[in-house]
Amino acid sequence: MEKSFSRSSKISQELQKKIAIIIQHFLKDPRFKTLITISEVIVSKDLSYAQVFVSFLEIHNNLSVEKLLNLLNKASGYIRKLLCKQLKLRIIPNIVFYHDDSFIKGSRISLLLNKLTEKKILFNKG
Repeated sequence: MEKSFSRSSKISQELQKKIAIIIQHFLKDPRFKTLITISEVIVSKDLSYAQVFVSFLEIHNNLSVEKLLNLLNKASGYIRKLLCKQLKLRIIPNIVFYHDDSFIKGSRISLLLNKLTEKKILFNKG
C-alpha cells in the first residue's frame, strides 16, 4: 500500500518553495525582470532529476519564453549549488526547467466559454 504523501512528493514541494526563493532573491541577472512562477516540480523516483515547470507573468526586453528558459537552464547549476546549502539531502537533483502554459490555455478557454454564454443569452432573448 502506497503512502498518501511519498518522500518524492515532499521533496518536490520543498524544492518548489526553495527554487522560487532562489530565483526571486539570488538570481541577479537583469534579464530576469519578469515575475517567474513555479507551478510544479516533478522529481524522479531515484531523486536524481527534477522537472521544474515555470510560467512568466510578463516578458520584458524583447526576450522570448525560449530565451528565458535557456537562461534558467544555464543557471540551474548555480541554483543546485544554493539548494545544496539549504536542503539536507544526500542527493540534490539535476534541474531542468520547462514552460508551463496551462494558465494561458485556461484563460483562453474561459474567454471562449464566456463568449458562448453571452451568445446563448442573446439568442434566448431574441
